[in-house]
Amino acid sequence: MRLSTRSLLLFSLSSLLLAAPVHAEWDTTLRNALALTESGAAQQAFEMLEPLEMERSGDPDYDLVLGIAANQSGHHTRAIFALERTLMVNPNNARARAELGHALYAVGDNAGAKAMLGQAKAQGIPTEAARSINQLLQTIDRIEAEAGTTTRAYAEAVLGHDENVNSAPANKVFGLKPIPSAFSGLAFHISGRKAIAPRWSAIGSFGASTRSHDTTALPYDSRQLDASVGASYRVERNEYTTALQLGESTLANAPARSSWSITGEWTHRLDAFRQFNAYAQAGQLSYPQKTRNVDRYVFGASYGQQFRSELSVYASAYLGQEVTSQAGVGHLGHQLVGGRVGMQQPFGSALAVFASFSLEDRSYNGPDPFFLSTRHDQQWGLTAGAHWIPAKAWRVTPQWNYLQTVSNISTSSSDKQTLSVTARREF
Repeated sequence: MRLSTRSLLLFSLSSLLLAAPVHAEWDTTLRNALALTESGAAQQAFEMLEPLEMERSGDPDYDLVLGIAANQSGHHTRAIFALERTLMVNPNNARARAELGHALYAVGDNAGAKAMLGQAKAQGIPTEAARSINQLLQTIDRIEAEAGTTTRAYAEAVLGHDENVNSAPANKVFGLKPIPSAFSGLAFHISGRKAIAPRWSAIGSFGASTRSHDTTALPYDSRQLDASVGASYRVERNEYTTALQLGESTLANAPARSSWSITGEWTHRLDAFRQFNAYAQAGQLSYPQKTRNVDRYVFGASYGQQFRSELSVYASAYLGQEVTSQAGVGHLGHQLVGGRVGMQQPFGSALAVFASFSLEDRSYNGPDPFFLSTRHDQQWGLTAGAHWIPAKAWRVTPQWNYLQTVSNISTSSSDKQTLSVTARREF
């Protein structure tokens, strides 16, 4: 929604800019930079002005033109700093207020954007610019209304082949050998947000999935149920959430594992294209064999960015531990540390390719009583695929996955490849 209103923002601010006379004392550099910006070469103008910032910062004319160029070339955080300096010196500059409203909107600060745009309009601006700002204010109001209560859902079906569905070691230790199998699956997921106060929202989700294999791997047919409920608090570029998450899985119609956790999360949007996230999670994993039950604690952080080419990249890292609650089975708990990097590149509106790499290191807490050594695993994975949108609300995803676990315990080492095609319908 934000990107779809970019042309409105540029038109509004260009109308305001062109209607006001150029300051008589502007030098050639500022005039040339402004001319480049008006001709659509805002990035070139920004690159011209940026090296001068240390020398000319505090000059309201320089800061204004830098802010305009930064805004229209996508450097919204830089625009905010420059325009705030302009208004400190010249608080009656309506152009600077309108540009600052644009920048605040781009980084997700709707309240600040509305205040600045309203003040710019009240200071007296050309009719055409006022009309465009009114349209932008209406857009912000609509976005806030939509954000108040939202519901998203999807259903999907998958077909694929797993060459090692039982994650058996490749060297056939103790007669164990990989079982290859075709599989199919269905999944449904729904999530929602309901505003309960100006900054507070209730959030929740529910998901269910099944996976069935051919006759060679029927014991690995599975079902999974997940649910969460929590609250979210938003202020300017920050969002804080806490949620209770529950999960239940089965294998061959028999209980396999249940889980619960409480997660606290902080998301900071540096601007419309960059985001930082940090979280902490505490919970428990429970199994039919009670001795395998563990308490799990994980802390992590991630960073994501979208470039002007629409390439998106992300990186995350985490660490944690699983602790057994019963005596004599300490070797089942472990410390873990891991990370993931990934990218997605769109090609037009109907196709995007993606890839990711993950790595996790697990050091167990004591010697395995059977192998008489302390287990240590390293697991890494590769994923590559594409998203194809054949029609509105539909997405088809062919995907390849490779997962390898290297362990000093022979039965815990394995590798597998999975090929799949998923069709999703969003509601």
